[in-house]
Formats: sequence, C-alpha cells, structure tokens
Amino acid sequence: MIYQYSGVIHVHSNYSDGSADFNGIAKAARKSGAKFILINDHDTLEGLYQQGEQYLHDVLILVGAEVSPPRNHFLCYDINSVPCKKQMPAQYVKEVYEQGGFGFLAHPDQKENPIFQGRMNWDNWDLDMPFGLEIWNFFSQWMSSFKNIQGLLISFLFPKATLRAPQPETLRKWDLLGKQRPVPVIAGVDAHGGRQFNWVPNILSSYKYQFNTLRTHILSEEPLQGIINKDRKIILSAIKKGRCYLVNHCVGNVKGFLFYLQHLNDKWFMGEEVRYRPEMTLNIILSEKAHVKLIKDGRVFWQGRTKAVHMPNPETGVYRVEVYKGSIWRRPWIFSNHIYIRPAGHDHVQ
Repeated sequence: MIYQYSGVIHVHSNYSDGSADFNGIAKAARKSGAKFILINDHDTLEGLYQQGEQYLHDVLILVGAEVSPPRNHFLCYDINSVPCKKQMPAQYVKEVYEQGGFGFLAHPDQKENPIFQGRMNWDNWDLDMPFGLEIWNFFSQWMSSFKNIQGLLISFLFPKATLRAPQPETLRKWDLLGKQRPVPVIAGVDAHGGRQFNWVPNILSSYKYQFNTLRTHILSEEPLQGIINKDRKIILSAIKKGRCYLVNHCVGNVKGFLFYLQHLNDKWFMGEEVRYRPEMTLNIILSEKAHVKLIKDGRVFWQGRTKAVHMPNPETGVYRVEVYKGSIWRRPWIFSNHIYIRPAGHDHVQ
C-alpha cells in the first residue's frame, strides 16, 4: 500500500526573516491541510537548537537551512551546521553532503525584478554533488511577475493569478541532468509571513495563504505514526529520493495521483531508476479527468484528457508527468518527479 502526505517546503520563521514562530507556522499549516513543514531559515539552525523538530498542532516541523549569499541560494537538510555563505557555491554544497546532508538549488532561474532586487538565480550548475532542484517557487514567481508599480499593484491584489508552470528553462535543464543521474525536485513557497512587507495589508503575506499555493506530496510504503524520528526519516527520505510530486493547490486539491512503472508484480515509483525489461507498463492514475502530458527525455511523448494512462512497453528514457486543469485555460496542476528507465546493462540500477 502507498501512503501520500502533503507538505510545505521552504518556510522562514522568526529565527531569520519570517514573521511567526514555529507554533504560529504550525497553526497555519494545520488550517491549510499540510501534514509537514520544512523550515529553511537563512544561514541558521537556531530554530533547531532552541525548539527542536517536533509535532505541533498535528503538523511535523522539520528544520533545515537556506545558505543565502546574494545569488546561488541552497536549501539543505540533515545537517549539523550551516556552511558559510562566503564560500564558493561548490564549496558549501560539498560541505552539506560531507555532513551526510542533501539539498536543492533554490529558485535556480529566478528572473530579475527591477523594483525590489536583482537576479537571485544559480550562476553555474556544474557541481560534483547529487543536488536536487526547487523547480517551482511561489514567492519567486510572484517577484518575477511584475516590472513596474502598476504591475506590482495588480500582483498584490491577485497573487495566485501570478502562479504559472515551472519555467521552461528550468525544466529543460532538469530533464537534461536526468539523463545522467537521478535529480529529485521539490516545490517551495519561500514563505516569510508579513515581515517583508511590514504594515502593507495584503493576503500575499499570510502563511496560511501561501501554504495553499504550492505543496510537495510524498509517497511512502509506511504510514506516519506521530513518532518524530520515524516520521522524519520517512519524509526526508522521500524528498531526497524524489519519491514525490508537486501540486499547485490554487488549481485544486489532489485526492489521488500515481505515476509508476510495473513489470509483473514489481512496481517502481517516481524518483526510481530501473533497468529496461520487456513487457513493462507505464501507468498514470488520477482521481478525475484532466489534461495529461507524458514527457520523455524533455519532449512531449503523449498527451490527452484522461484520468488513467496504461502505456505498454516503454522504451529507455527519462519520463515525467505534467497535469493541467481546465478545458479552455489550462492551468498547471501537478508535476511529477522522473522515473528513469535505463538500458539493460546500466550500472548501479535495479
């Protein structure tokens, strides 16, 4: 049996530039329906030292950090100390993995905003470590959605309308990297609460509002049991492996979504590599009809309006799924992680 849990990644608390403590963040998460939160305060683990990882209001609060130089931000987890942001990016990413941790390039292709800030993108993806990618970031997209004061006012009034699919540039790079190795991806909100806008009364600055935008849904063969260390391992392991999919909750909640490969009684899910076998079947299952795109090696391989796809004998390649809602205006809803079908002689694959 496969269990699914929805969580919010990339959240800032009052230990850096967020406006609420863990208790306030957990309350907002519970109201939004999230089951877990990943805190990424800037260049600090102070929240971990002061409060620790814990269940609050039936929401599991886990603590990582965001290494935050002017560019090349890095979301990291399972670390004991935060690397110095004054190092070169390759150095602080390496330090995270040397600690036994893992991480994701944050908002890697964020565009420049002429009003508030310059570019906060990643300059160079040529790193030796098996990093993942934050391919979808609510606040980053919002910051890139306007170029002048008029656009800013519209974006303040209708922030969810600024949310689009992940940038094609990011998707292309991700698909290309996936031909070389597994590359897990997540969705982040980059939530700060109201602090960054001070007195400005807008719904954008609400934690609860932002928690109802982008979420990451994990898959697990074990249920969460309310035991912190056990549940922590389940959640972080799924995120690290890419055993998860990304959901735009502005479009709608997900009652069920599966993308898996099957051969006889064996199944492989998102994030997994497998050697090619004859008579495999690639499967997509939704709880309602929507427009589905099956992407293979960065290109649309099949698309149509459906709630189920069963594709026999898929060839070797890197596969993922995009799902859109709406018959006239298709809005981006679900983006899966990859399934990697490698040639039969490929090393280190099941």
